[in-house]
Amino acid sequence: MAVSPSRIAALRGLRGRCPACGKGRLFAGYLKQAPACTDCGAATGEIEAGDWPPWLTVLLLGPLLAALTFIAARREAWPLWMRLAGLGSFAVGAVLILLPRIKGGLIGALWGMRPPA
Repeated sequence: MAVSPSRIAALRGLRGRCPACGKGRLFAGYLKQAPACTDCGAATGEIEAGDWPPWLTVLLLGPLLAALTFIAARREAWPLWMRLAGLGSFAVGAVLILLPRIKGGLIGALWGMRPPA
């Protein structure tokens, strides 16, 4: 079964790699897009992900964080400061880890869906 080019581009983007070649870096910083691939020269900086990455990150993490909040609320043996610190640390860490990957995946998906030149 053949994998579609847009799926390959999205998977490359999830790894933070150029959606065209899979070798160059997609980002010049944490979330700042590189203007072009250093390996193949593809103009990946022209693709705008817009507000989709933060929206999708919240959409994915929201139910998980809500469930963890309910579970932590039932743990009355744990002090409140421990529950709040743990949940807050997990939420911030999860967002920091997922946000660039989701942005890269969306850029890769948009790259794969662009019309052929």
